[in-house]
Amino acid sequence: MTVQLPSLSPHETALVRCVGDIHEFTSQFWGRRPFVKRARASDGGVDVFADVLSLDAVDEFVANGARLPAIRMVADGTPLTPTRFCSPTRLGGRQLDDVVDPVKVVARLGEGATLVLQSLHRTLPPVAAFVTCLQDEISHPVQANAYLTPPAAAGLAEHADLHDVLALQLHGSKRWWVEGLGDVTIRPGDVMYVPRGIRHRAATSAATSLHLTIGIIRVTRRQVIERLLSDGPETLDAPLPIGYRHRGQRSQLERAIDSALDDVLDLIGSTDLGAVADREQSRRLARPPKAGRILSIARVDELDAETAICWIAPEPLARAVDEADGRRSHWDGLRCHEHWSPRPERITIHLGDHTLTLPTTALEALRTLSNGRPVRVGNLPGLDEPSRVVLAKRLVREAACVVDAH
Repeated sequence: MTVQLPSLSPHETALVRCVGDIHEFTSQFWGRRPFVKRARASDGGVDVFADVLSLDAVDEFVANGARLPAIRMVADGTPLTPTRFCSPTRLGGRQLDDVVDPVKVVARLGEGATLVLQSLHRTLPPVAAFVTCLQDEISHPVQANAYLTPPAAAGLAEHADLHDVLALQLHGSKRWWVEGLGDVTIRPGDVMYVPRGIRHRAATSAATSLHLTIGIIRVTRRQVIERLLSDGPETLDAPLPIGYRHRGQRSQLERAIDSALDDVLDLIGSTDLGAVADREQSRRLARPPKAGRILSIARVDELDAETAICWIAPEPLARAVDEADGRRSHWDGLRCHEHWSPRPERITIHLGDHTLTLPTTALEALRTLSNGRPVRVGNLPGLDEPSRVVLAKRLVREAACVVDAH
């Protein structure tokens, strides 16, 4: 399938395309109340987001052997059983029962069911590219589902989501009722923002509707404090008194809580605000899977100083282990903290299902790669040129990096 990836100018970022004036959105709506951004008259609302998702792309996705749970179907808030839109298929001599049948999908659409394409940020490159741009801008994790609803039908019942929503109307129109906003009709090119916890429902009118729901998973102040407390003194993990629910243990329970609050206040009073901010800014968000692993491994022997590579391994990015004198120290995200050893003996990179051990000399190069941006192998610091190439080839072979094709 030939795809057109979103091409954004510096003045029309992914977030601008969704909300318009970023300052107005941030100060008046973000996390507070819903709003609708109408398509510009000059756009006519037609194909405003065609570079992200279109009816043709949905059609091709369904026709090309999609499997559960990438697709589901619902009618009036009730999920359809998979047998109503899937058919048995043989693949490699094996019987599969979860392959979507385009003929059945069309039949169910004709009966008023809604087609839901789930986690498109993982499966469709144009959606993944748009989501990556948006996530990089807003710093909060982002996901994307699409909803294709036939005329005069409703997919989901009235509900409230556990995440913020940007609904991008791609084709047709949809009538919404949103708490705090009332009845509103969204047309092609329009975008509606619905904060977490706001109840809403939607239905189509006389035409088929396609919209892309972008879910924003908030990183909250509460989570920052919880992470701070998780690094607090061990006394916070001490158990409450035996029998603390009994009336006679009330005073002991209150003393235990009072002692814990004193520990929390001491922790807060001694917290380095700058260090907390550094830690939050260094946290890497999960990103849609990046293509290039197969091409990279096929060409790894051709890699040289002019090749650019890009870090793609998931969080946690890496931890280094200092085993000198039997000590163990940790480097989270390859950032050194004062109480950790500044000279680890070796670096152990945790790559999810396996680890990679490297010499200390690779530390500066790994730090440079850790931001996820492409780096020319010849520019990796702390190593001579032959060592840079050796390190780059090993990182590609271990699927920690891919060769950047741009």
